[in-house]
Amino acid sequence: MKHKKYGNLSLATLLVVISVFQCGHIYAQSGNFIQFWGGPQYVGIENFSDYSATNLSGQQNIVPTYKVGAGMDYIHNFNTNYGLQTGLYYSGVGQKYTGTIRDFYNIYSTHDSIPYTSHVYMDYIRVPFLLRFNSEIAENSRINVSIFMGFQLGYLMNVKVFTRPNAPDSILKNYPNFNFKQLYNPIDFGLTAGAEFNIKIRDWEYAHIGVRFDRSITNIENTNYVLPGNAPVEWMYPVSTKKDERASHDDVLAGFSSQYISLNVFVGMSFRVKQITPPQHIIRDDDNNSQ
Repeated sequence: MKHKKYGNLSLATLLVVISVFQCGHIYAQSGNFIQFWGGPQYVGIENFSDYSATNLSGQQNIVPTYKVGAGMDYIHNFNTNYGLQTGLYYSGVGQKYTGTIRDFYNIYSTHDSIPYTSHVYMDYIRVPFLLRFNSEIAENSRINVSIFMGFQLGYLMNVKVFTRPNAPDSILKNYPNFNFKQLYNPIDFGLTAGAEFNIKIRDWEYAHIGVRFDRSITNIENTNYVLPGNAPVEWMYPVSTKKDERASHDDVLAGFSSQYISLNVFVGMSFRVKQITPPQHIIRDDDNNSQ
């Protein structure tokens, strides 16, 4: 009888050891993490209809544009596979253009062709609210995959506009300190999603390689702002593009909705700041209790 009792205790001990080992493996990524990341991003402003509508007598080209995105995320993995994510990060977006305007001056019925280059750059601070899914790390592996998606709020910090050739100096001198932020909404609402490979260095430390896609879902241009009557034509929507004169500077209905897009490729590091301990498993020895 003693042999059976000790045998049952040995079996119970073995099950406890196996259970603890499995829990340590399953909950390897559970807990709270702080992640730092950054990298280059391909960006653009989607208002293609506006491009053609404002340049009927010339040619306009969208130039591939690159900026930078970087930030810090706070990740709460409440179990092996699922978690929540928020943070604070910087995102540079914008668009470059090149093209020509024909008959811009129309002097003595001659046909002129004016080449130009221009860009508009914007600096945003964003706060995301994301759901997160993590694949489990195999026992003999150090790599897994995370996918995240959700919404984000953005605050516009700065806008830089450049056009060459510029409007005549006689016009520009009337607006020496014009703030281009007035042409855009200060708060933006958008979507964000991404995926990353997580490389386990230690139980509390990971390296990351991933991609993140952002897109605004509201018009980023402030159509409530009315330009002065003699403002340069380059300041009309879409901002910073050479274009033909519209009927009037306050004809904002002639403009189409604009949304930014960005595709960021990033590298980063994360560190666990709090570990979540799984609930203890109680193994009952029914044979022992029956005695």
